[in-house]
Formats: sequence, C-alpha cells, structure tokens
Amino acid sequence: MLTSLILAGWMIAAAPQTPVRAEVRPYRNAPAIWINGKPEFAYAFLPCAGDVGKYYQQFAEQGVRFFTQGSDLGNRPDGFNGAACDNGFAVVVKCQPQALSLPRVSVTAPSWWLERHPDERVVFDDGSLGPQSMFSQAWLEDACRWVEEYARHVRQSAYASHVIGMHICSGVTDEWQSWGLWDEGSGERRGDFSKPAIAAWRAYLRGKYKTQKALCAAWGRDISFESAEMPSRARREADFGPLRTPPEQQDIIDFYDFYWRGTTKAITQLAAAAKRGGGRDFLVAYFYGYLLQYGGRSQESQHLGLREAIDCPDIDVLVSPASYSGRGPGGTSTFMSLTESIVKRGKFWWDEADNRTHLAKSDLGRAADLQETLNVLKREYAHVLTKQAGLWWMDQQGGWFDDPVILDLFRQQREFGETNPGAWRPKAEVALFVDAKSCYRQPPDSAFLFHNLNVLASEFPRLGAPYDAFLLDDLPAASEYKVYVFPNAIDLTDKERRAIRALQRKGKTLIFAGPAGEGRRKGSSLHVDRALSDKLLGVDASSPYPVTKQTGRGKLIWFSEKITLDDIRAAARDAGVHLFSESDDALYAGNGMIALHARDAGPKTLHFPNPVRLKELFCDTPFTWSGTRLDFDMKPSETRCFAVK
Repeated sequence: MLTSLILAGWMIAAAPQTPVRAEVRPYRNAPAIWINGKPEFAYAFLPCAGDVGKYYQQFAEQGVRFFTQGSDLGNRPDGFNGAACDNGFAVVVKCQPQALSLPRVSVTAPSWWLERHPDERVVFDDGSLGPQSMFSQAWLEDACRWVEEYARHVRQSAYASHVIGMHICSGVTDEWQSWGLWDEGSGERRGDFSKPAIAAWRAYLRGKYKTQKALCAAWGRDISFESAEMPSRARREADFGPLRTPPEQQDIIDFYDFYWRGTTKAITQLAAAAKRGGGRDFLVAYFYGYLLQYGGRSQESQHLGLREAIDCPDIDVLVSPASYSGRGPGGTSTFMSLTESIVKRGKFWWDEADNRTHLAKSDLGRAADLQETLNVLKREYAHVLTKQAGLWWMDQQGGWFDDPVILDLFRQQREFGETNPGAWRPKAEVALFVDAKSCYRQPPDSAFLFHNLNVLASEFPRLGAPYDAFLLDDLPAASEYKVYVFPNAIDLTDKERRAIRALQRKGKTLIFAGPAGEGRRKGSSLHVDRALSDKLLGVDASSPYPVTKQTGRGKLIWFSEKITLDDIRAAARDAGVHLFSESDDALYAGNGMIALHARDAGPKTLHFPNPVRLKELFCDTPFTWSGTRLDFDMKPSETRCFAVK
C-alpha cells in the first residue's frame, strides 16, 4: 500500500513503508544497536526548547541520524488518536531524510483520567494528591493499552521506517523517580499512602511472610495483614542510629523493599505491551537504576529494582542523564548506574548528555566559555565511547550547542565513532560492587551512602585505570579482577558470602566499609549480628580505625566509614593493577581510545604496559606518537583524546 504523511506542509514519504528492524545484539563483545541487520554507532540529539527545527537541521548537517524527541501518546478520553502522535516525526524527517527516531512518550495519567479515577492518585504524607500511583492497577491496565496502540500505530505509519522504538516515561522529570522526590516550591513530599499502594503493601507482606505469626515475629509486635499500615514519613525519617535493625524497624526495612516494586511492575508490563504492539525488533527504553546518584535518597527513589528491570526480556535500553556529581570543568564524567550489570544482561546503555555549555542559562556544572565547553564535551564523549555505550546530546533550553565550532566537534566525534576499529581494549582490573538491599537499613539522607556511592563513584575516573561497576548479586558470576570494592555490603546472602570467601582464597584485594556482612539475609528473614561482620572480615568491625589484613596471597582493607579514591588507588598499585595515569585527573581508556581530562594544569604522563601508537583526536594540530610512556603538558580542565592502536 502506498502511504504518505503530510504535516505542516511537509511530506514524509509516498512509498511503501517497511518498519525498521531495531535490535540490541552483541558487537565487539558488547551490546550494540543494530538497524536492519547492521551495527550502528548510537550518536543522537534531543532538543527540548527553542527552534527545534533549526537544531535538528544543524545536527543533520553533521551527519547525525539518530534523534529522540517528545511524542504525544495519542491517549484521548474518547479513544486512541493516531494523528496526535505524528507531528514530531515530520519535523525530524524533514531535516534528516535518513533519520532514526526513538520517541520519548509519557504514560503519566492525563488530567481527564485522574478526574475519572480520583482514588488512583498518589497520596503524599501531607495528605495532598499527585499524579497516578505507581501501584494503580487501573492506570497500569489503561497505560498498557495506550502503549500497545501507540506502538502498533507507528509501526504501520508513513514514518515506520524511521522509528526504532519508544522511550517510555513517567514519574518525576519523566525518569520513574517517585512522585514527591525533588519537588520544588512545596518542598519534598513522600508517598505513597493511596488506596492502591496500601492494598499492594498488604499483599506484599502476605506474600513475604505467609502467616500472621511470621509477620508478628518479624516485626516484634502484634499485627495483622489486614491492619498493617505503611510506616509514616516521621517513622521513616526517625533517627534510630547508624542502621535500622530488626525487629524494631523491620517494618521500615520491609517498606523500602516493597516501595520500588510498583515501579518495576509498571515498567516491565508496559515494556511487554510495547513489544506486543511493535514486535520484538522494536526497542523499548527506560530511565532507571540510578543507584550511584541518589545517596541516602535511594530508598525513596523507587529506583532500587534494577535487577528486575535488567532481567526483563522486553526491556532493551536503559538510560540516565550523565551523572550530576562533579560534572563541571575539571571534574569527571560518570554514569548514574551499574552499567556492567546492565550490559552483562545484554541491555544497551544510552547516556543522556545534558552537560551545560557556556550557552546554557542554568548552572549545574556550566562551562564558563567555549574552550571549557569543548573540553567537557570531549570528556563526556570519551567516557561514553570507551564504555561502548550510546550518547545523545540533550539541549534543555534551546541553543546550548548553537555554535559552529561545537557542531564541528560533534561531526568529528560521530565520524570517529563510526570508523573506530576499537581493537585496543585494556581489561578492567578494578570493580565496584553496590548492594541495593543494604540501602534499606540506612538512615534518611545517609552520609555513609552519599559518600561511598555518590561521591566515590564520581571520583572513580581519577583512579588512572579502567574500572567496572556491578550490582553486588552479580559477584558470583562476574569476571575476575585484582581489586574488589564493596562500599555498602551490609546485608549479604549466603551465596554472596561464599563468593567473597572464594575471592579471599584466590588472593584478591577486597575493600570494605562499615559493618559489612553484619546482616544475614535468608529467604524472607534478616538476622543482624556484629559477630557476622567480624567473622566475614576477620577484623573488629567496631574499630574506628582502618584495618589492613593479609589473607593468604591477598589483602583485605576495611574502613569504618569512608572509602576514598586515594585508598583504592594505593590498593590497586599494591595489587599490580596497571595505572595508565598516576595524576589526579579523569582517565578514560578502552574501545580504541584513551583520554585524560585535567583537574589542574601541569605535566602529565600516560603509561602503557606495551608499545602502542597514538594519534590525537579533535584538535587543530594532531600528532602521532609510539612507545610506552607519553609526557605532555595540559591546561586546567583540558581534555586530550587519542586513538590507540
């Protein structure tokens, strides 16, 4: 059938439209985006304001084909309206006839739906109402229908050859963050005390404890499934000391194990609906899994279900903004999530690079001038490329990249990404293992979590060597490293304990903080005993001083509170990890590239274990070099990128 679409005077096509086949499949030992049977370098652009047609055109002129943009879901009170979905695609395809679009679609309940379903709205701690509860089954059923209708529509539309999938969004800032988190003006609020959430909470308790006797024993008081209330905000935020402990605070621990489950149920069921409408070769993407960004707020974020998200066969792509921690000039580029756990499950990681250029009107690491802008953009690209991830540049306000020098840098980056053979891949010898379930026992806004997750993760590029980041429960199946860092391994399963002991026997270097292993999780029970920590570590975990202990050929290092990057670097050096850089600068190495972003001005050195050939990238006067040691000078906040052969 001949199809055409004319919107705002623009014709997309007048020819048979075959839906694009978009898949995540392995390429060079990592998940990659495949389009119609060929791997592609996922380099994209998302404008959010201003003259978006102009900005699309600018990126198209640099050869960019991947785009993402907001798209109407077409959900109307009287049924699905396909025409409402179409305008954004026409703008993109007019600017780039070879465009490949990942539309960003919100499933947040519209006002007409909330008026019809007033009891399905989230209820906050102050009694106020928000959008739909993530535990609302009525909303989820309707949202699944909307998503399936949308996916089927775009796959049969005149732009089917341009749409590679859909990025499904809801929650605060469309990132599946819990409603109330980061609220401005009214102050942060806490949920969810709605009828659907309370019903789900009681069903969770019944599923976990089975009998009322077991529930009473776990909570240390008389309680029934029918009367169990959620812990109030005051109780959740009360000062119970360094850690919540059962049975006195088991209800709070249970609540945080429960709270993220409404969100993961929603995103997995919505993903299945998108696949029903769009097919298996229609990508499904989500913002999710920001464990390295929230610190103590991770409990309230509803983002602690990363394991369920990455185990879902219908989710292909996970996304986050570039980490906001330390992202300014002279800082680092890091991801918000545990990307090695994600890619080990065959999912693709796509970085939303909303770095503030000097043309931005907001702060949050804003560059002061064009040179700082270029160097931050080079650093962000180097991080993404060396991790074999995807990148989309996000312009939140309009005009952030409206400069020919910036656009030319983007052209050079795209060309290198598309032609880079990527053969040079030094193995990471250091890995970070973060435990989601141990976050339940931390006090609100925990300084321990803020430092050992948020701050430490943002400093890791200064290590001077490649590193990986995992969920702790991936430890038994992870590749071998020389140094293992456990920043919050408080509550462990028996399987995790056995994996740690096996590493000790193998002579690895293990770094722990706090009462590691004091909680033993077995089925639905949690037993807490400081002696468990002492036994696991072989040190007195009540000591205020760091302890280093030889464990056969290996070493165990324990800190009562904070692990610092200097501690990890010293341990890595002692363990024989190859440090490409000994300076305190951000280093990115892998996939055919090595890059350094200077914290301070001065002489720098790159060390290679074997002779290599380097060619400098993204500069006016590139040079080539061969050898094992390169000495050079750098300016403050400068980024130097080199192709490595």
